[in-house]
Amino acid sequence: MVSVCLFWVSALLLVYVYAGYALGWRLLSRLHGRVALTGPVTPTMTVIVTAFNEERGIHAKLDNLLSLDYPADRFDVLVASDGSTDLTDEIVRRYGDSRVRLLRVEGRVGKTETQNQAAAACSAEILLFTDATTVIDTSALRALASNFADSGVGCVAAQLVYLGKGSNLTAAGGTAYWGYEIALRQAESSLGSLVGVSGCLYAVRRAAYRPISPELISDFVIAMRMREQGLRTVLEPRAICFEDTLDRSKQELSMRVRVAIRSIGALVSERHMLNPFRFGLFAIQLLSHKALRYASPLLWAVALLSCLPLVNRPFYLACLMVQLLVLAAGGIGFVLHARSAGRGLLGKAYYFVLTNLASLLAIVRYLRGERVRIWNPVR
Repeated sequence: MVSVCLFWVSALLLVYVYAGYALGWRLLSRLHGRVALTGPVTPTMTVIVTAFNEERGIHAKLDNLLSLDYPADRFDVLVASDGSTDLTDEIVRRYGDSRVRLLRVEGRVGKTETQNQAAAACSAEILLFTDATTVIDTSALRALASNFADSGVGCVAAQLVYLGKGSNLTAAGGTAYWGYEIALRQAESSLGSLVGVSGCLYAVRRAAYRPISPELISDFVIAMRMREQGLRTVLEPRAICFEDTLDRSKQELSMRVRVAIRSIGALVSERHMLNPFRFGLFAIQLLSHKALRYASPLLWAVALLSCLPLVNRPFYLACLMVQLLVLAAGGIGFVLHARSAGRGLLGKAYYFVLTNLASLLAIVRYLRGERVRIWNPVR
């Protein structure tokens, strides 16, 4: 009886995490969703590029930013260099445009603290955060700015489009996973607020920005900071930016473990946000989209192990076999990830196993006391 209860609780939670929540939220968004009020506003804006050793691409990034369709006298660019040891700083200094300036942050303090210091050095109405590797569509800044015509909006996320860097399972899996995420974020946005944004490109009201602990992941916590002030974080699908997918499984796994450790830290640090009596739907979204998602490898382990004492029953034997087949397909995917053949179900199983493995490793490493502050470019 205990095994049966454990199986059904874990299995139903897994179904809810990966299907029920997404389907339910999309249905609710169609019935009760609302979009932010937009208008032709052009607030002053500082684009903050957080960089560490980006000499290979920082010049092209600045070219991209200064080519965007936004009044030239209404925005400038601040490159916040987190103790770069290559030619990044020198390239920025010599760029030759008065709208571009450099903030050198000493001591290798990490992305979040570098952003904190950059925000403190700005006086523009809107702070726009972007990565050095992100390519921004020409009209993205105007699209992001239009949402700030709504006084209830504190943060606006761009729509990130992943470009398949390769034709292997890692690149294909990353692209498919992100398509699922975008559909979910659109529903969350229309129902109230996103629970996180893509760090590649998002904009924040300067007056609403609050410093974030250096150990926490800023593009997750920023939505919590907005919600604490009664402000929304919304998705702007017209503001498009582009990134290459990672095409090697070790890169993807390492990146996801690093992000998960910081996100778990954020959930622990900001656990008061999980109280639905104080934060309503936002707390439910946070629990469903983040907390339970990171706990899914533990739920999966319970679902698998609880089937073992029940293999004499055909239904539970079948459930056990399905789980083992998914694990086997994921394992095959790790071996064949560099090949373009066999995407389909194999690719989905591989990426599902990869993301759950990343969450499991992150939980173990977090419980051991590991914290992550700094990052290194991997693209």
